[in-house]
Amino acid sequence: MKSIYIIILFLISINISAQEIILLDTLHLQDKKKLKDKYNKRKSLFLSQLNHIQDKKEAKEIKAIFEENYKDINNKIDRNELIFDSPLNNYLNDLGASIQKETPEIPKDISILISREYSINAFNRGEGTIIVNNYLLNALDHEDQLVYILCHEMAHQTLNHVLESVTKYVQSNNSLELKIQTKQLKKQKYNQKTKAENLLMEIAYKNSAINREKEIQADSLGYVFYSRLNRAPYQVIKTLEMLRDSDKEGDSLTIKDYEKLFTSFKLQTKEQWFKIDSFDQYNYQKNTKFNTDSLRTHPNCDIRIEKLTNHSPEIKKTIQQLNPSSETFLKWQKSAVYQNIQNEYFAKNYGNSLYEALKLYNKKPDVLLKKWIGLNFTKLYEAKKAYELNKYISQVNIVKYTHSYNLFSTFIFNLTLSDLETICKSFNS
Repeated sequence: MKSIYIIILFLISINISAQEIILLDTLHLQDKKKLKDKYNKRKSLFLSQLNHIQDKKEAKEIKAIFEENYKDINNKIDRNELIFDSPLNNYLNDLGASIQKETPEIPKDISILISREYSINAFNRGEGTIIVNNYLLNALDHEDQLVYILCHEMAHQTLNHVLESVTKYVQSNNSLELKIQTKQLKKQKYNQKTKAENLLMEIAYKNSAINREKEIQADSLGYVFYSRLNRAPYQVIKTLEMLRDSDKEGDSLTIKDYEKLFTSFKLQTKEQWFKIDSFDQYNYQKNTKFNTDSLRTHPNCDIRIEKLTNHSPEIKKTIQQLNPSSETFLKWQKSAVYQNIQNEYFAKNYGNSLYEALKLYNKKPDVLLKKWIGLNFTKLYEAKKAYELNKYISQVNIVKYTHSYNLFSTFIFNLTLSDLETICKSFNS
């Protein structure tokens, strides 16, 4: 009820047109039960379809893996990580239905759920469920790109890729070769770690190569599905380019940005807030034993683009008649970043929520963002007072995070309790 109360306060106190920004609330108790009931029925139906597997031990292990898959969905429901039965769900389901209408070979029992997860991603869970992270919508600039992503995930389901991978994983773990290697490893008194790493690398590389091939197959079949729709072929390339560049931070904050922001909040920054340690002292991981490129589930997007364009050269054409995105897509695209700020706040990821709100406010100030900034600063003040700031803000990490985020982390940790109190009073006045 607290989350509903906050949203109602926003709608009462802030004059923002509902046509511009739509924020989706967390699931009510009855919605959670409805969604769990739906997935319990899906689970029973899917697991019953695995009874045809002749090797009963193999079938039992495959079922156990998918049981964990369903437990994960139930846990996500309990943690309010999924959005269900909302206007955004209806929109995505309508897009999915439009794809299935032109492609009868796609399974009919596909279900699309929206995740609040803080990453640009969509994935197929193997039993007919496609998860689309809300944050993905903010990374796209045209509805055609979203349609291709759905086609790609539906291709995975049509090809039964996840079930196939799980089956091969179970068979590999039960293989005589693997059992012999493991037994020999246990007998060794020395260098067990090195031998174990070599065995793990062999399995990981083998499985990754198979997974990468599956991604390329889904690209190809997904484009077949996509080509039956009245959509621009070039948007397929644009989608893969977006995925390629998704790890790059689009917006950033500098010290000058913080000075400008705090001036707009009628506050003054302090030089000591931004005293960041020299990055020279941080060690990059120079001796990586694993070939990280080989461990990626998704192959290099440039390779995927090359393979697709070799097979379907028409997608290279950049000068194509492009139908405008629907008003519905533009509405959800614009709302996505605001939704992400709200999602991170309700997930108690106050650092992420504040960082995204500050970046967006720096580009385009509005009252809604200022409210979120104030709410997050209040939570961080309470955390600092309770000596729990580390729970909500990641420490500086030159390898893992961008310079902009490391500066943000430095700024927050350098704020004294008195500084945070002053900031909170300013927003609450």
